[in-house]
Amino acid sequence: MNGARSQNLSALRTTLIVVFFVVTQFLTVFLLARAWHNVHWYFTGPKLDLTDFSQFYQAGQLIVSPRAHQVYDPETQIWWSLGLIYPHIPIKGHFYNQSVPFLYLFCIPYGKLPYNISYVVWCLTTELMALISLIALLRQSLPALPGKNRLIALTIGLAFASIPAYLTVWHGQTTFLLVAAMSLAIYFWLKQKDILTGVFLALSTVKPQYILLPFATMLGLGRYKTIAALIITEVILFAAAGCFMGFDTVLMYPKILVTAENSTRFAGVNPHVMASLRGVLSVLMPHKIAMLITTLALFASLIPAALLARKTTRAASKDISTSIAERFLLAFIYTLALVLSPHSHYFDCLLLVIPAALTLEGRLRQGQGDGSIADTTWQAINDSRWYRWWCRTLCFYPLLSWFYNFGLGSMEAEGIAFLLTNIVLAVCAGMIVKELNAKAPI
Repeated sequence: MNGARSQNLSALRTTLIVVFFVVTQFLTVFLLARAWHNVHWYFTGPKLDLTDFSQFYQAGQLIVSPRAHQVYDPETQIWWSLGLIYPHIPIKGHFYNQSVPFLYLFCIPYGKLPYNISYVVWCLTTELMALISLIALLRQSLPALPGKNRLIALTIGLAFASIPAYLTVWHGQTTFLLVAAMSLAIYFWLKQKDILTGVFLALSTVKPQYILLPFATMLGLGRYKTIAALIITEVILFAAAGCFMGFDTVLMYPKILVTAENSTRFAGVNPHVMASLRGVLSVLMPHKIAMLITTLALFASLIPAALLARKTTRAASKDISTSIAERFLLAFIYTLALVLSPHSHYFDCLLLVIPAALTLEGRLRQGQGDGSIADTTWQAINDSRWYRWWCRTLCFYPLLSWFYNFGLGSMEAEGIAFLLTNIVLAVCAGMIVKELNAKAPI
């Protein structure tokens, strides 16, 4: 009787997740269909309301234009947004494209298409990259046990049904690219391919604020080949961009990034509605001070992260699997990166699917263990209250994200809600790492 009831509940949960996924994908398809059939899809009148994608469309055209050496010049970017698409319609606010130089190269093919078609192609191709990479990561991360494919499908379904995924399409953002690069980096990390791990970590610097904590962690784990590959690949990427935009422009990029984050001249930063520490601080104090405090907090976390990683590598014994502790360490690090990022909007919370992929093995192993050391460790983790809250929060995150975005009444409250949820996840992952490192009963 209990077994039948459990199966019925499982079937009901699966059905609800499928319905949730279908509804959210219908909304996403509507966004793309509207753009495909209406070249003015972003026109809300009486002025243009440009999406974030306009920055990347701009990048693909400017990098191969006579103005390639002035791609970060504010006047050049204003010239583009005033005259390149629809010069007869005034614009609400100008975006400032502060993207890393090598992203400009990636955007070249998209700049060859009409603006609205390019937006649709951008969303579909980058989402496909993320999907394929996540499937590869989940297949590598999860053992070959009954229910594996179902768990993969449900994990991906929930991730792509979340408001972060929807907003990535809405804005035409780069989060799918970041998910793809990070997923492949962790995929090769699990396969002990240090050089390829470093290559894809370098590609994940499409949003450079998320590389510092993983870099410190790899240093603490002693993955020196990974660090070397990361640095070499980064140099190659920036050098390739320099061939188009000039090496002086590339060398000035750090200064450009800092200036853009503190500028009030352009739209798009919105620090008071970020899903990180900077968001709540920007509500309470001037934006520049909030930015400074958040940046200092991020840098202050690097040495503790490296030391924690070093301690984790020394936790091996007859009673514990170091690789499992390292998985939760990376889950903690990537979650903490969202909390401490100086620039973290709601769509970046889609990155939580990577910590999920690293740590859901415990759910798959419930009731079907093989008696190995790893299995014994996972069964113990399953009994941890921290792991239960970790899994529950991840499971309900997609649904909560929709409520946060539409049900809290103010953008400031939305950012704080995302931040608090991310803090809960960081605490849960951190406590599991602590218990594993201490070899304490979980």
